[in-house]
Amino acid sequence: MSRTYDSAAQPTLADLTTAFLATRSDAAAAAVEPVGSEVEPHEVTAGFRIEPRTAWADATATLPASPAATPTEWATLVSLPVAAYAVPMAAGNFPQRVRDVAPLLGRFDAAALRPSAAGTPAPGLSGLRTWVVREAKKRTAAAALVAAGVARAAGELDWAAELLADAEALCTGDDRGRWENERAALAWHRGDAADALARWEALPDAPAVRFNRGMALLFLGRAAEAKGVLTAAISALPEGSGWRDLAELYRTLAEIHG
Repeated sequence: MSRTYDSAAQPTLADLTTAFLATRSDAAAAAVEPVGSEVEPHEVTAGFRIEPRTAWADATATLPASPAATPTEWATLVSLPVAAYAVPMAAGNFPQRVRDVAPLLGRFDAAALRPSAAGTPAPGLSGLRTWVVREAKKRTAAAALVAAGVARAAGELDWAAELLADAEALCTGDDRGRWENERAALAWHRGDAADALARWEALPDAPAVRFNRGMALLFLGRAAEAKGVLTAAISALPEGSGWRDLAELYRTLAEIHG
């Protein structure tokens, strides 16, 4: 059941969507009028092109330090027209994957919008896969986690699981929580939504964990619970972060559908 919310207290969903797409794209920003104009979200989406370096910064936001350069063929990966709506904050993921907002704005079918178990590896990208192998061989926690995350982002879910298993022994201290977050994200991408949420709920609070709990609650049809969790995530994420922008969008959806 939907409920009303205070539209004066928050920007509209159209405003948030337009702002989100405009600020996370190198092409849309030049074509989009300021928030509050007559531009519709679907019009922004039509001109949306992901800026690879921005996507890489967001894809490594959960790590203490990111590789200096973007992976080989990263620009090709981020440009692939892969439909994504429920995107967890994890290594290799980037909020710009939510580029087709029409299903979010219309009838909100949470189950249909979640990832399914039938993922398909991205075609080609041999250079990217070679980069993953090189990173994994560095045998550091950060390199191992980003290698597994990029493999997952390329649709190589079984390979990502193997890389995560190999990384477990490297991840101690704070890195253990990052590893657990990656394991939950992999479960989410495999279609094990309830298991992923249970894993996130078992982890100590952290910005990524808060975001992922709220995202999972929203797309498991528990929008009323998601609202407060996403509000906490927004307060923990830095200004200018693509993940904060996406959390704002998800929170407004939770307001509408809660």
